[in-house]
Amino acid sequence: MIPFEIYDTTLRDGEQAPGAAISAGKKLEIAVGLTALGVDTIEAGFAAASLTDCQSIDNIARNCRGVRVSAFARTKLSDIEAAANAVRKAEHPRIILVMPVSDLHIRCKLGLSREDALALLSQSIHDARKGCAEVEVIAEDATRSDEQFLHAVAQTAVGAGAFALTIADTVGYATPEDIGQTFQGLFTAVPELSEIMVGIHCHDDLGLATVNSLAGVRAGARQVHCTINGIGERAGNASLEEIVVATRVRPDRYPYQCNIKPENLWSLSQLVAETTGFVVAANKAIVGSNVFSHGSGMHQDGILKAQETYEIFPPQLVGAPGRQLPVTRHSGRKGLAARIAGLGIEIEETRLQMLMDNVKEAGLNSAIIGDVELLSLLRRLPKH
Repeated sequence: MIPFEIYDTTLRDGEQAPGAAISAGKKLEIAVGLTALGVDTIEAGFAAASLTDCQSIDNIARNCRGVRVSAFARTKLSDIEAAANAVRKAEHPRIILVMPVSDLHIRCKLGLSREDALALLSQSIHDARKGCAEVEVIAEDATRSDEQFLHAVAQTAVGAGAFALTIADTVGYATPEDIGQTFQGLFTAVPELSEIMVGIHCHDDLGLATVNSLAGVRAGARQVHCTINGIGERAGNASLEEIVVATRVRPDRYPYQCNIKPENLWSLSQLVAETTGFVVAANKAIVGSNVFSHGSGMHQDGILKAQETYEIFPPQLVGAPGRQLPVTRHSGRKGLAARIAGLGIEIEETRLQMLMDNVKEAGLNSAIIGDVELLSLLRRLPKH
């Protein structure tokens, strides 16, 4: 198995999702949860954004040991100094510098030529290394950049002493094939990349963030940027839980391993959802409430016979509550009988069929028949 690292950016890129503001106290609580989860790096925030952000990063740096704590910065000296100051008490500090690399971003955001952009990157890395030994460069909008210029960015990063270079699909534009070609071109043109950490950072605008991240790992990335529940700008970031569990369930396709303790995923997902107010969709992969809930009669019957019929991993893998067999109008006799037995009630076959008929009718107006309604339907059945 090939090792790779998890770089969590829930507290920076994740919090940038409109409406997802997280208080300093809750940021620390989430950071403690991320540390227990086993992430390698916590990107704790954007220090130059405000004094509150700077203090929050410092608080995490002081209290979360055994994990790398990173602060985000643009290629501006004031940003770099704020980031260095914020992580100085971390056991393993890092500054992550964002560098626009597509012509669109260089022109519109920096107003520079390519040559001046490379000079700025080199100087910024040198400035950052004065305050922090580890400096990571994130190549913003790399998947829409000129290939040759991206190679020049990589050469500059390595030459200036960057610890890591991360390729960012900033607007979720790439496909897995694009990711593979980008990394192949980089490693071929810049063999010096073998000397540093190379990462992948994907957004989900086309719903491809998870598969693109895994494509990056397959192509040679050894660090994945991601967030809990996939929260982040616009459609969000790559989902940490999806990446981790995909490698656990399909090692035949993804023979990679990380230090994550997956049994902590469910509780941390709930904490992030409650803190941000971004409710996890019921059908969200890995941590959605319906992942271990089976509504149709055919599926309920299969699950009662063997869990593997309709679940590719058990609830306990991710620390989820036990599976559910909700009573709906799609339920079958086996599922209904199991629910009645779960309530401690014995019922003969004739009455079970009568109850099944009533459930079908009641289900026309109710998506799920709860226990109270089910017991009410049962009481209304003829005694014999």
